[in-house]
Amino acid sequence: MTSNIKKITGFGLLEVVIALGVLSVGVLGLVKMQAYMEVKAENALKTLDALHIAEAQMEFYQTRASNISGATGLIAFASMADPTYCMEDIAMSSGFSLICDVSSPKLSGALRTIDVKVGWDDRRGDSQAVSLKTAISKYSEFD
Repeated sequence: MTSNIKKITGFGLLEVVIALGVLSVGVLGLVKMQAYMEVKAENALKTLDALHIAEAQMEFYQTRASNISGATGLIAFASMADPTYCMEDIAMSSGFSLICDVSSPKLSGALRTIDVKVGWDDRRGDSQAVSLKTAISKYSEFD
């Protein structure tokens, strides 16, 4: 008489090695993803800091006075392109570089285009930057 009872056995050594290999590949993938996410999180924080510096510079340019209003301590419209109005020292103390470009378009002398660029190097050494652009008119609603 033969019986159909199968002998129950455990896992073989080859199956255990294959399972450990698959598990180790998955763990290595998670470690790589963790390092990638740390870089992305750091870049997000640096981008926020750079954006705050760029916005502060833009607001500094917008606190200008025309010749009519007579306000003191503000940037005169005619001298907005002067490089002394670019707050580079504040950016450099935070580890950023600040480039301010104020130009007058050919169409009108009553308009200034302002391009503020804040840059930094991430932990991999790649250059990152945030740029804000605007245009400011010589004429104000208060004049």
